[in-house]
Amino acid sequence: MNTHKKLSLRMRITLLAGTILILCSAILTITAAYNANHQFDQFSTATLASASVVQGEDIYLNMDAKPLPAAMLTAAKKDFNTTSIYFLAAVSVLGTLLVYWVAGRSLRPIHRLSETVNAITGDNLKRRIPDDKGHDEVGTLGRSFNIMLDRLEKSFLMQKRFSANVAHELKTPLATINAGIQVLRLDEAPSVADYEKILATTERNVARLIGVVDDLMALCYEDEDFYLSDIALSEMFEAVRAELASVLDAKRIETDISCNGISVRGNPELLYRACFNLVENAAKYNADGGKITITARAAGGARQIVIADTGSGIPEDELQNIFEPFYRVNKSRSRKTGGAGLGLSIVKTIIEKHGWDIRADSAPGQGAAFTITCPAK
Repeated sequence: MNTHKKLSLRMRITLLAGTILILCSAILTITAAYNANHQFDQFSTATLASASVVQGEDIYLNMDAKPLPAAMLTAAKKDFNTTSIYFLAAVSVLGTLLVYWVAGRSLRPIHRLSETVNAITGDNLKRRIPDDKGHDEVGTLGRSFNIMLDRLEKSFLMQKRFSANVAHELKTPLATINAGIQVLRLDEAPSVADYEKILATTERNVARLIGVVDDLMALCYEDEDFYLSDIALSEMFEAVRAELASVLDAKRIETDISCNGISVRGNPELLYRACFNLVENAAKYNADGGKITITARAAGGARQIVIADTGSGIPEDELQNIFEPFYRVNKSRSRKTGGAGLGLSIVKTIIEKHGWDIRADSAPGQGAAFTITCPAK
């Protein structure tokens, strides 16, 4: 078995096809030799008719039985059998060589495919397998590899961007804390006010670090004890509104909750976190005196939760990216409102963990609406 595994695919195909060819040729040769020998045996008892012309136009047939000599028949059978064996050997060798050549030609695209795949690394993921537009299995396999490489390239880019953003989010507050410490060290006689100022800056940046770490943990949430329970949407959103009361009141934002007594089955803590992030975003990016509308409805046997605001909206070309980690539509504005750009990524992770779906609809100047669709209980 180990020897078989060491053989190339070309050699395996050749051995298999060659074996089948030899067996079929041997069967045909044996069958032909048997039938020929049988005919020779029957022919040995035949008689030869000799004809002689006697006077004029009269013909006389002399039917004297003359059996063929046994030695002649034996030699004929031997010659036939020997010739058949030679043809068998020639057909087997030539056929096997032909199979080996055809297999090599047929497998050549697979060798090219293998060489290309082996040459692809994390540094040259843009390289692709040439598409010869063939409709055979090799062409299909090459296109499948290219699709896989497209996904891998996108995944690698997202991973690099994610790592860079994490490093940036962690480095900024740490650098600020370190700068404050250096200022105190350079001041020979810092005052109490200096200490209080640096302490306040440090506490603010530590809180930011804790927030980033908490968000990252939520983004990578994996819990084997993922329990589900019935969640009354009206009660949950009332709790969210109460927790965000200071933000809502500061911007004089009106909230309208209309859940119609609908409940869903999910993880209470995670679903609260997702809905809190959506409402908090709607408040942060809403206009002063704006409105947030939260509705829940049954739609075709499923449940839909819609959170809409009257803010500035999201450009259409940005909608497909807003759920990526650390992505911000307006970076300068996001810095002013705080956060690391993980809120919507956490929302999408939680919603998908429940097996639900979320989509965003928006247009510049017309606000944004996030729709969560979940199956009925």
